[in-house]
Amino acid sequence: MSSITHIVALKFKPNTTVEDKAGLYKAMMRLKDKCVKEDGKPYILSKEGYDRGMQIVFVVEFASEADLDFYVDHDKAHAEFVHRWALEAVVEEGVVLDFKEGWDDVDVNE
Repeated sequence: MSSITHIVALKFKPNTTVEDKAGLYKAMMRLKDKCVKEDGKPYILSKEGYDRGMQIVFVVEFASEADLDFYVDHDKAHAEFVHRWALEAVVEEGVVLDFKEGWDDVDVNE
């Protein structure tokens, strides 16, 4: 089974404070331990934060598409994070990209 890499790039609203930027970063980094499946087991393989292009970029790795789908659609910790930081407070714009291993076989000219 191929792992899934989930990339989230965010642009902050102009009036976002340094404290809110730091709070969002810390909250996102804690999701690796807070996001768990129904059985209580964590499922995020890795999480990294970067500041490239937008203003901050996070790279999250999942073992499967099912784990990514759970994170996006069902995980309560992730939903709370999105509501608190992305929808209400400090994010002006976001871009999410997902890709999985094995795409090197794909003919991009098709």
